[in-house]
Amino acid sequence: MTNSNIQLIECVTIANEDYLQFLFSVGFYGLALKAKLHPLVSHLDFSNTQTKILFLDDELPAIAKQGITISSLATAYQAGATRFYSAIKGYGGYLPTEKLLTFFQAQHLSTGINLLAFESAYNEALKQINN
Repeated sequence: MTNSNIQLIECVTIANEDYLQFLFSVGFYGLALKAKLHPLVSHLDFSNTQTKILFLDDELPAIAKQGITISSLATAYQAGATRFYSAIKGYGGYLPTEKLLTFFQAQHLSTGINLLAFESAYNEALKQINN
């Protein structure tokens, strides 16, 4: 991020503090990759919100994963859940897509996903993450 971009963000932050605080207070996880958000938002009051801002660095594998297990996945599926959010290797705290696909294969359930295409995308994602 260039200095002019940072200055522009600082200007917008100062000019729209109430609006920005509202956006940050809607109760989501804000992920900032290689960005310097802390100086821009540290003066805002999030005490009455569920907001959690995570600052990520190049060490993506160091992010703690959510404890989603095959048994909890099976329980959710048997209870009628049909929509699952996942990400390759579970980045961002999501269920690992590869674990989800393995579960559905073991249950002999069709996902409509081309497994060879997924494997190719998985390998490419690993290359990008490791660079």
